[in-house]
Amino acid sequence: MKEKNVSKEQIELFLREVDTSFPTPLSMKQNLSDYARKLFEKATLCMEIQDGRIVSVAAGYTENVIENRGYLSMVATADGYQGRGYAKKLVKQFLEAASDAQLDAVHLYAVSTNTKAVSMYEKLGFEEWKLSDEPRPDDLHLIYYLSIIETGETGRSPSLLFIFYFHRSEEYLKSI
Repeated sequence: MKEKNVSKEQIELFLREVDTSFPTPLSMKQNLSDYARKLFEKATLCMEIQDGRIVSVAAGYTENVIENRGYLSMVATADGYQGRGYAKKLVKQFLEAASDAQLDAVHLYAVSTNTKAVSMYEKLGFEEWKLSDEPRPDDLHLIYYLSIIETGETGRSPSLLFIFYFHRSEEYLKSI
């Protein structure tokens, strides 16, 4: 779901605009120019563009993934555009792209104190996912199941997985 009419420079400009809206600024974690190039070249980008300007993004990876799970790496909305439902709409688009790619699930990390984001993810159907060897133990790890998968990590029975999958069908995604 690569946005055809957007450049690496536009992505970088957006990243610079939203940089400090994250609990830890993106620029403290990585070079924004490099991150923009990586997103431009490799990410599935779901964007809200108004008057030629990127105002909201849900970006992650739905190709070359580990264990058939997509990864939602960033969701951000520019100041002045927040509270309009763009993030929710774009996360749903990302989940649809992951489903189209026949992935089993999508996972993400969120700072637990970012209550607005965590609440949105939970309303969309993400749930906490605890791993015994969690690589980012200080962050909240969430997962959204797109299909029935056998996993010992969630403790769900196969019948519950079927109900969970049905509950998260394409119609459900469109209704929320």
